[in-house]
Amino acid sequence: MEQEQIIYGIHAIEELLQNRITSIDHIYFDQSKKSTALFSLMKTCRKERLSYNLIPEARLSHLAGTMKHQGVVAQCSMLPYRSIEEIQEKLSTQSHKPLMLIPASVEDPGNLGAIIRSCAAFNVDALLLERKNTAPLNASVAKSAAGMLEHVTISRPKNLEQIVENFKNQGFSIIGAEMEGGKEPDKIDFTIPSILILGGENRGIPPYLKKQCTGFVSIPIAQHVQSLNVSAATAVLLYECNRQRSRI
Repeated sequence: MEQEQIIYGIHAIEELLQNRITSIDHIYFDQSKKSTALFSLMKTCRKERLSYNLIPEARLSHLAGTMKHQGVVAQCSMLPYRSIEEIQEKLSTQSHKPLMLIPASVEDPGNLGAIIRSCAAFNVDALLLERKNTAPLNASVAKSAAGMLEHVTISRPKNLEQIVENFKNQGFSIIGAEMEGGKEPDKIDFTIPSILILGGENRGIPPYLKKQCTGFVSIPIAQHVQSLNVSAATAVLLYECNRQRSRI
């Protein structure tokens, strides 16, 4: 397992953005430091839809482990993300119908790790993540995934909305998980090419993804229970997906 990387310094971050942009989980800037170079890096973050924020210099120095960070620090994932092209190539060589999962805006590392473990357990072909509002692939996620991080194909594309639309145009069913109002899991056909979308702990499914859905699923639960944790709901739904698909 590769270790999470901390990279700092303007020139190093520029090279990172140019050559290894998909490995970047988060970029931190010194909130009190102003320069043309730092402003240019922030513009690139916005253009590439990378997660970033401004923090006090003391915290930046703590992250970098040095005061010679030049006002910028990047946090990189423990594993490299796959490109959409790699995923499409993988799907094209499979004999079974593809199943992908989007855990949108899942910010808790424990939940994301548990979701990754469920993906490995129930044969999900690829996990698609947002570049913003999603927990990074750090040590906490790896711990919760309990050794399954390397067994799941994970991508974090720049324009997730467009990627989902492209798959929908290719005939994929886009199913959003809602607390209520959707069909019961066994009433939805998961044997066809499918993308299952779940919302995070605080935001639910973002509107830009919700509008792409071709249908919705809801898990029946006892009336005295308000809702299921997102990782628990994922496990339930992926079990049903796998149950249906194993009968083909």
